[in-house]
Amino acid sequence: MTSLGGPAPRNCERLLIHPTGTLHNRPTARTAAPNLFLTGDCIRTDVDLASREGANEAARLAVNALPDADNSDAERVWELYRPVRYRLGLSNTFGLG
Repeated sequence: MTSLGGPAPRNCERLLIHPTGTLHNRPTARTAAPNLFLTGDCIRTDVDLASREGANEAARLAVNALPDADNSDAERVWELYRPVRYRLGLSNTFGLG
């Protein structure tokens, strides 16, 4: 990791982290097709890392989109814990998008 928190953060480690600035290019769990929902590493989540946590959040987003699409008042799956920076409205240290 270099330039942590600096103007040009880079990841030089071999981790499964999406390229900087690509978050907003990825689709959401809910699509324009009323019965098509996406999940997996390819969708936009707050956990911008190929991990179990990212997969969990992607699944939660897709499951919560089901009753929304049906205008149902069914109970939603709890959302993933939001870190302090997120709750304060601050951007992710590594995100530029």
